[in-house]
Amino acid sequence: MKEICFLIFSLLGICAAKAQVTGSSTPDSAVSTSVKKIITDSAAKEKVAVKLYPNPAKNKAELEIRGFEPGLAQVQIINVNGGIERNDQRLLATGNENMVLMFSLQAGVYFVVLRQKDKLVKKKMLVQ
Repeated sequence: MKEICFLIFSLLGICAAKAQVTGSSTPDSAVSTSVKKIITDSAAKEKVAVKLYPNPAKNKAELEIRGFEPGLAQVQIINVNGGIERNDQRLLATGNENMVLMFSLQAGVYFVVLRQKDKLVKKKMLVQ
């Protein structure tokens, strides 16, 4: 009985799929082109944004990252004289995530720079 039900539903599914393909008035190339355009447009609209908190920080800060690509990103902490206090490579799993930075820096003004390929974001950070 199970085999008969499976066979009937399989045939119904194949017939429905065949009807959708033959009943379509747009060629496959037009459909794939429009899908590619939608994907490209949505990816282009995604804006890069980074929030840094708490600010001022003591020994820990968190970066909320949006709009980056999955993969490696360079994270730098730079002092006001341009000296690099910290230079890390971090793996972004999704490109939209939170990253925790732990540090022990003297009180003052620093810049957190997040860089990935052609994307660059710089945030000012005060350390107490």
